[in-house]
Amino acid sequence: MTQSSTTIRVSVDQRERLRQLAAQRDGSMANTLDAALEALRRDQFFRAMGESESSLRADHHAWSRYLAERDLWLNAELG
Repeated sequence: MTQSSTTIRVSVDQRERLRQLAAQRDGSMANTLDAALEALRRDQFFRAMGESESSLRADHHAWSRYLAERDLWLNAELG
């Protein structure tokens, strides 16, 4: 299956940094860009998750309910 592609504008410096990273990873620039995008996506996800947990911890009643529910799941006899 052939993937379609497109062209994006990047600075010469950005292209060179991407080329160097790809060479260090012994991979293509496209695969290196994919890895960088995935790392950024994960970073944003875990940041948002951390912010949500902080908000939940700030509400002592909600945090207690969360811990109780979590403990039920962790201590459930499955099977």
